[in-house]
Amino acid sequence: MTAQTATPAIPAHALGEAVGRIAGFAALSLHESFPDLDPEELVEVFTRPCATAMISAQFLAGLGDGLPAGEAAAAAGTALIRGWADSRNEARDQLDADKSAAAPTA
Repeated sequence: MTAQTATPAIPAHALGEAVGRIAGFAALSLHESFPDLDPEELVEVFTRPCATAMISAQFLAGLGDGLPAGEAAAAAGTALIRGWADSRNEARDQLDADKSAAAPTA
């Protein structure tokens, strides 16, 4: 038998507010560490439907695991930043590979 975490029932407006705050704080955190990153652009990326769905799922999973709201939010924000960084690194690696493939050989 597999253990299944119960998803807590919270009002939609409360979930939306939590997701917005998580996205905002993640953007500010990245901007503080990397000032060349535009926080408004990060917020735009972090509030796209795929990102908000991931944040919601991570946040609710944390609550379902018994974490306090702040810890569940921190875990969701950390997952968001890691996912963003992994995607950015993959895109950069692909760009570098494409440039190498297009470079003339001597």
